[in-house]
Amino acid sequence: MTLDTILSFFLTSLVLTIAPGPDVMYVLSQSISKGRNYGIAAALGLSSGLLFHTTLLAFGISTMITAIPWLFQAIKIFGALYLLWIAYNVFKSPASFHLKESTSQVDKPIKNVTQGLIMNISNPKVMLFFLALFPTFLNPSLGNVKLQVYTLGSIFMIQALIVFVLYAIIASSLTLVLRESKAFNLILKWLQIVVFVTLAFFMFF
Repeated sequence: MTLDTILSFFLTSLVLTIAPGPDVMYVLSQSISKGRNYGIAAALGLSSGLLFHTTLLAFGISTMITAIPWLFQAIKIFGALYLLWIAYNVFKSPASFHLKESTSQVDKPIKNVTQGLIMNISNPKVMLFFLALFPTFLNPSLGNVKLQVYTLGSIFMIQALIVFVLYAIIASSLTLVLRESKAFNLILKWLQIVVFVTLAFFMFF
């Protein structure tokens, strides 16, 4: 794989990642509502899921899944229902988050890693995105196509993690003072609910 190809792919993936989308919305909502560590945890989970999609693409499984309508639809439904389940849990939780609370009384960041991972893995749009983007940068004449796919997948995953973490840090810094306000906490609670329901809608349709 040539340096020009790698650079072109990096710039393309960077532009696509920076553009506001469902993943960015999720990272921002978690960072604003719960704090920087939660946003970073969400970023880590979302980025880790890209390795899963890279593996599916490398072994041709993505193509098989998209070719089976009922399986593809089942993945979409599962992803959408999972997001709605998260939204329901946010709705049931109190509209408050205090940084001085003990860790036993609040969700731990690892939960956001798991949520981000499941969200990414169960999102068929990511699968379709990889199927559309990666082949443009692959060159079978250079040998080992699987290695090329994993190289591109690693580049995508690393730059996505960096971008998402930066989003989390900036968002949390802007809301650090306001987070102690009860009114602001109520707004943040409903922001999360709206984000998850919206993501479920876009994932399904």
